[in-house]
Amino acid sequence: MAHPLKQLAGQTALYGGSTIVGRILTYVLVPLHTSVFDDTAQYGEITELYTYVAFFNILYTFGMETAFFRFVSQQDGTSDEETYRTAFTAVFLISTLSSAVLLINADAIAALLGYAGIGYIIRWLAIILWVDAIVAIPFARLRIENRPLRFAITKVAAISLTVFLNFFLLLWLPKLRLSYAWLEVFYQSDVSVGYVFLANLIGNAIIPMLLWPYLKDIRFRLSWRTFQPMLWYAFPIFIMGIGGMVNENIEKLLLNDLLPLNFYPNTTPQEALGAYGACFKLTVFMTLAIQAFRYAGEPFFFSNAKNRESPALFAQIMHYFTVFSILILVGVSVNLTLISALFLRNEDYWTALYVVPFLLMAKLLAGIYINLSIWFKLTDKTYFGTIISVVGAIITLGGNVLLIPMLGYLGSALASIGCYLVMCLVCYYYGRKYYPIPYNFAPTLGYLLVGLLVIYGASQLALTNVLIGNVVNVGISLVFAIAIFFIEKNQLQQQRKNVSKPN
Repeated sequence: MAHPLKQLAGQTALYGGSTIVGRILTYVLVPLHTSVFDDTAQYGEITELYTYVAFFNILYTFGMETAFFRFVSQQDGTSDEETYRTAFTAVFLISTLSSAVLLINADAIAALLGYAGIGYIIRWLAIILWVDAIVAIPFARLRIENRPLRFAITKVAAISLTVFLNFFLLLWLPKLRLSYAWLEVFYQSDVSVGYVFLANLIGNAIIPMLLWPYLKDIRFRLSWRTFQPMLWYAFPIFIMGIGGMVNENIEKLLLNDLLPLNFYPNTTPQEALGAYGACFKLTVFMTLAIQAFRYAGEPFFFSNAKNRESPALFAQIMHYFTVFSILILVGVSVNLTLISALFLRNEDYWTALYVVPFLLMAKLLAGIYINLSIWFKLTDKTYFGTIISVVGAIITLGGNVLLIPMLGYLGSALASIGCYLVMCLVCYYYGRKYYPIPYNFAPTLGYLLVGLLVIYGASQLALTNVLIGNVVNVGISLVFAIAIFFIEKNQLQQQRKNVSKPN
């Protein structure tokens, strides 16, 4: 049997592989959108609407995915099938009711958001949210049954279709209709941004088809005996999810209102939001690492919770996750000029580039918090997570309200860093009391400090030749990565020698 750490690494690679492929495909849309939408305000509209979607995704599933992981295979007389049906039925009911409300009130909601006349987009989003919700528990079942291949194929297929439709509707169809008049009936120029959401809607529609074996035999069942403990467990997870969304996305809703006019010369707040939203996408590499780790990590932690060696194993996982995240932080930050030229085709979007390293740092801390937070999920003390998330959300909200008017984008990033730093410290403090894990942060703290110095040093290089500058920056990143690789390799060899020595 494979070592647990290798097992987790393998599953993370499988889930991460699909996530990376999916994200790369999605990421192709960044240069497309930033070239098609010359007005950054249009990208601001996309950013804002998808931010609301992120919040509603939490509402629609209300923590049932994690509850499903917690209660499946429990020796309490409840079958796994009953747990599955209960979780699915609960999510189906709340998502159907929620989408019905959005569908009925779409025009009023669009007007309330300041986008009167796009009620049809709100309706499309209501359907997108509903599909995302009803497939959430089947996807969770794939993860608990260790079927990453089916998981990957389904995810990548839906994303591929969405990406293709974005290109077709935004780039190819406007040109084709000039040659083929009958295509006029399929194209309306005033829809514009709406085609992004239509592509998403059609792409999502194939997911239930691909997961049909997991949907066709479901019998709707909501046994209170089964559902009550799941609900009590899930509710704090739901609050944590809302807090997490506040920490991740609230600045995208606040920038429009809090950013003073002309804070950035000749740029409206909506245009500034568009530039920020595009540059925020450059943190995708860190997001990938965190998301892939969460997909594989959650079921792994629960399945290994009773192992006596789990604390030491979890400490190793934290170390390697943090090292990998630091490499991403340095690699992306040092090579921002090259990355932005590849993905942000319109230079109007580059005004927010300077904030990307700060956003990456915030995400690195968020990933550390996800590792630290496993203790209250394993000990059923999820109310600690609720409290910590609420504290983090308060810091994020307060920090954004205070700092955006003074520092703009940077204020949002600093608020995120402060939020996650406090959450990590509080979670670590209580984790030592209720589920001690022998973390050793000294080596990774050293890597981080050196990495930050490397980022600062690279930013001070004044190379006028862009090509030479890019080559030098890539070289700096590789040297940093290779140095850490050899340090880690030597440390691992030393540990093995110490273990093999006779007592």
